[in-house]
Amino acid sequence: MSYRCCECKHPIENGEYMVMCADCRGWFHYPDSRLGNDGQRCGVHIFGLRESFGRDVVPLCLRCDMAFRLKHGVPA
Repeated sequence: MSYRCCECKHPIENGEYMVMCADCRGWFHYPDSRLGNDGQRCGVHIFGLRESFGRDVVPLCLRCDMAFRLKHGVPA
């Protein structure tokens, strides 16, 4: 199974940490520093969006994060 990051468009290799965006459902790189993963982050985890997305911690790619912030007037 071969995935491409929806942000940087690079392939996500086996063993690389990836997360699915809660908005567009695209996969993106998100290394976990607690586990010692290296690499660039192509997204964010936003806390406290139970009313919008139905859960407290929401992973979003950078494009969906920016669109959400612009739509709801949330500062970066």
